[in-house]
Amino acid sequence: MSIVTCRQQHNFELICLENGTFNLYTLIMFKVVNGGLSEGSAGSRKKFISSYITNTRLMGVTGITVHWKLTDNETNTEFWQCFYLDAEEFGFDSYESVTGPDTEETERKAMALADRLMGGLGGIPVEITERETRGLIQDYILLNRKKGIPIPEDAEVDFIMRPEVILTLDERKQLMDKQCEEITGEYQLVNYFIMRCVGHDLEAARYLATDGVDLSAFRGRRPAALIRNTCELAGSDFNSGKGESFRTAWTYRCRSLIEDGGNYEVMTSRVTVGDLRVIDFSVTDREMISPMEADMMTRREEYVILNELDIDPAEFTKQSSAITERSQETQYDNGKLFVIFNSDNSHVSRKTYKIHDDVFGSVYVNDLGQLIVSSFTKENTDAIERSILEGMGEENVFMAVRYSFDMPVLYEYVRSGFEDFEDFIDAISFDTSDD
Repeated sequence: MSIVTCRQQHNFELICLENGTFNLYTLIMFKVVNGGLSEGSAGSRKKFISSYITNTRLMGVTGITVHWKLTDNETNTEFWQCFYLDAEEFGFDSYESVTGPDTEETERKAMALADRLMGGLGGIPVEITERETRGLIQDYILLNRKKGIPIPEDAEVDFIMRPEVILTLDERKQLMDKQCEEITGEYQLVNYFIMRCVGHDLEAARYLATDGVDLSAFRGRRPAALIRNTCELAGSDFNSGKGESFRTAWTYRCRSLIEDGGNYEVMTSRVTVGDLRVIDFSVTDREMISPMEADMMTRREEYVILNELDIDPAEFTKQSSAITERSQETQYDNGKLFVIFNSDNSHVSRKTYKIHDDVFGSVYVNDLGQLIVSSFTKENTDAIERSILEGMGEENVFMAVRYSFDMPVLYEYVRSGFEDFEDFIDAISFDTSDD
């Protein structure tokens, strides 16, 4: 039997057969329903649930984690977005997201994503409103467009750009308060202030200063990195006040090592503070120095423990110990590097600020099964090793040798192309004995 013609009427179909008779068939009406595997975030309306920002704005970077409800989806109803925002140079720098059902597993994936993207910032999450979230992200997207910086690939932000949000001055001040950690000491204030000036982040520098502080010394300069800063008390201004209320102003002489694209400069400045605000600032000297001189200023000891794994190196992960759970993992050609950051930015409060003091230590596992622990202090190196032994068991990790170097070597090894760490040490060592 072959069908010659067919004719549809309402929910029925009349099919004419070759012999001229008609058969009546009921049409089966299908409704296409998106299954859980095909439901994405782009095709659904979004309801704001919550948003958190790290209070690390004074370090020049912040991270935002936003949770939306996908109201048109039936299965994948949860949408989490993570934004990495750089106020100095790169603007809206990195983006990742998680979409899934309303389960603990989806939330766990979102939190793991946020930790991987922002865990090294050293701050705590602070809740912000939907209006603050939209306004801030819009600001960074406009910054990217102004500087010609591409928006991160796959960033779903069109819906965030509508409607346009223009925060008032009071709203911006309140949002800045949420983004910044509390200033509790003068060393902390001075270090952050110079760091923001050097990074050409004048918005944050003004946040730390009173009206009228002159920042013209940094106009027209490129964003640079503050590698090291020392604060020396240079004296006190005349105290003034009414009745029993006096305001004491202290002046600090600062010596700052600055790096810009491989060029190094030592800047000397005077910073006067009062009531935990910068009330006066001036640059008194600038001097270009060589990379070798900069290296001498920043050189420090590194303590390394070389261990051997009795398991497949691929089995070592962030979850192998309590201390590596809070690390940032990077894959290299010959292994994996786990950088463990301190849980806060208290190093900024020291009399001498050093950029790398936010790192607690590092672990590198190469494809040969060598597990290398390093830190700038013996105590941290030992603490990392103890945590790994507790997490993996002493039967799986065997200590080979301990090293003490007068300069950092782990990162040089990681980038060297050497597979065996001991071969690398032999290559960079030299015999100082008499022939």
